[in-house]
Amino acid sequence: MSDVKVVRASDLPFKAIQGDGAQGLELARLYQHPDGAATLQLARVAPGGVSKRHAHEWDQANWISSGDAEVEVDGKVFRLGAGDSIVIPGGKPHSFSNPGETPLVLVAVLGPGAP
Repeated sequence: MSDVKVVRASDLPFKAIQGDGAQGLELARLYQHPDGAATLQLARVAPGGVSKRHAHEWDQANWISSGDAEVEVDGKVFRLGAGDSIVIPGGKPHSFSNPGETPLVLVAVLGPGAP
């Protein structure tokens, strides 16, 4: 990487994700290595919101920045709060939902192969 990249909180590139069961979900891609070795993004899930249930070939490591999460992985539900983390192996069906009353914000690091 030849240049330093700074993204201010006020300039986060959040995009609403719609369809396929997603509701109240926004993603902001902060960085993707040029050869696809790793991707860093933020997810924001509104109270009552949910990501679609999905699976992909790459591992996904998540750290909960704020709010409450219910993460379903391959039929098992994990309840997480601020400061907790979860690593989902590639190929495992999973989804995130926000059962709380405040937005859920999480940091995701996606392994090689993420688009």
